[in-house]
Amino acid sequence: MSTATAIRTLTPNQQERRARILGAARDLVARHGYHGMIMRDVATRAKVSPTTLYNLYNTKDELLLEALRDSVADSSGRAAQETEDMGYERLLAHLHFSVEQTREEPAYAKAITQALVRAEQGDQITLVLFNGTRSAIAGALTVMRDQQQLHPKTQIEPLANALLAAFWGNYILWSKGELALEELESELKRSFLSLLLPVAIGGTQTHISNSLTQLLR
Repeated sequence: MSTATAIRTLTPNQQERRARILGAARDLVARHGYHGMIMRDVATRAKVSPTTLYNLYNTKDELLLEALRDSVADSSGRAAQETEDMGYERLLAHLHFSVEQTREEPAYAKAITQALVRAEQGDQITLVLFNGTRSAIAGALTVMRDQQQLHPKTQIEPLANALLAAFWGNYILWSKGELALEELESELKRSFLSLLLPVAIGGTQTHISNSLTQLLR
């Protein structure tokens, strides 16, 4: 069952409680880092008993991963509401709302990015963040190819990986103070458009070229 489906099966009170718990977890990660969050502090901040919290989330890692999945799903959901286009416009909208989330909770986004940098191969945080971002990117690219916006022989997986690297590379630069938050969205778009331009065709290629020219000025 997907996260979105699971949420829809909750009662309004259960959804509100879930939102309080995940919000508390994100706030404490922002304050104390990804590994500094303590379950009893989450329970206190979310106004639930520790027993209730542990009944819902067996471990701290399970709660943290649910909070991460919720953030990824929220960004994708906002992008879906912004545009009916499943391809190019959806891809750019996903970038926009990822940065919007970062503006709303910059300390949390920075803590998560720094935890990702420190993570080992196979850690759950890398699977959630890499797979979630890669899935959204690959889905948009597949639609673009099907709609003849990309060259028909475009290989989706390596292009998605290149865009994934660009996405998190820019976030790492921001988390290390090498990129201002005000510049993050434009840098993400510039990176993405530069990688898409060589494989784009027709009107999409023209549009990407014009957009890239504007960003490079």
